[in-house]
Amino acid sequence: MVNTTAPIRIGRFRRLMAATIANELSGAMSTVVLPLIVLSTTHSPALAGIAVASSTAGLIISQIFAGTVVDRFSPARILRVSSLTQAVGWLVVCSAVLFAPTCFSLILIGAVVAGGASGFDGPSEHTLIKVIVPKESLGRATAVSQGREATAGLLGGPIAGALYAVSGVLALATQTILHLLASIVAPTARRARREGGESFIAELKAGFRIVLKHPGLRSSALVAGIANFPVVALPLALLTHYEHQGVPSLLLGVLSSSFGVGILIGSFFAGSLSTRFRLGRLGITAIGCFALGQVLIILTFEEFWLTCAILAASALPLPAFNAAIGAYTAAITPEPLMGRVVSATGVPGMLLMPVGSLFAGVSLQQWGMFATVAVSALIAVASAMVMGISPALRQIPLLSQLKEEVIQD
Repeated sequence: MVNTTAPIRIGRFRRLMAATIANELSGAMSTVVLPLIVLSTTHSPALAGIAVASSTAGLIISQIFAGTVVDRFSPARILRVSSLTQAVGWLVVCSAVLFAPTCFSLILIGAVVAGGASGFDGPSEHTLIKVIVPKESLGRATAVSQGREATAGLLGGPIAGALYAVSGVLALATQTILHLLASIVAPTARRARREGGESFIAELKAGFRIVLKHPGLRSSALVAGIANFPVVALPLALLTHYEHQGVPSLLLGVLSSSFGVGILIGSFFAGSLSTRFRLGRLGITAIGCFALGQVLIILTFEEFWLTCAILAASALPLPAFNAAIGAYTAAITPEPLMGRVVSATGVPGMLLMPVGSLFAGVSLQQWGMFATVAVSALIAVASAMVMGISPALRQIPLLSQLKEEVIQD
């Protein structure tokens, strides 16, 4: 019998990747455009940090509820709505720059709306991958997802820098268009109809209880939470530092994409690594290299190109770790719980991100670049230590040895 479902699944997966790369590209652009917009209108690193932190906080708050919404409704439809809402958010920021450039509060509102809507993207994407992709292909599918994210990170910075050099409004308009395109190309996908069920709040709480009780999921969320502080703090600190030194906005975009270069190169090997090696060992190696890069930048941050090279090198192993954790989560989690489990692991993993952004802006203004970079490196080392001493993470086996678990809260 001819298999007629495989091409359909491949087409849906490609449409999913197209939609998410459009959203991710705008997100990568925002890491350059938003702080530069605020710096140009307020000349305050602290307010730039507040803007980035507030947008991230919106993402975290929305993701608390996003997983339960995705589990109860259509993940494809939710991905479309979230893309449209992000477009509205950046349109508000664009309007503020055009008509009220000194109104920081309006810029802040638009950034929070866009950031909050993006919180639905991750649970929707991972649930759709679970629905579309067979278990034996999860490792490669999550690696492709990492490559997509890396490509967006790689292109987003330079594109944002080049567009911002022409006009901040042009950069913001491009972000709006990208989200509109994502809403158009997002795939359709059917899932089993859910019968009955608990209340929304009960299901939301159940998702977090599941993650807290599961050693592997709990530990991966903890490591991600610690590591994400330097992930956001260091780029913002470097961006602000070099902007004050007069580095052109196009080169600031190159700086922003340096980490993405390493992610993109590493993503080519992530799929095969996640199927050939124990997932726990991949994670320890990746986080260790990331922490080493953060430490080296304490010594090199005055050298722009050397710092870019170290950022790229430190990111090389991370796609294998992210693909491993993503495949691990998808492999052991029943499909009806995917949205909630992704949200419940993602929220703790992102809690320190707005703190990192706020810290970078305030620390630069109060204590200077060296102290800011040193604290970022110290926290990166702490994440590597937690990864190394966690039995639940060290013992994660090969992907082929994982089975879907009957997860109960």
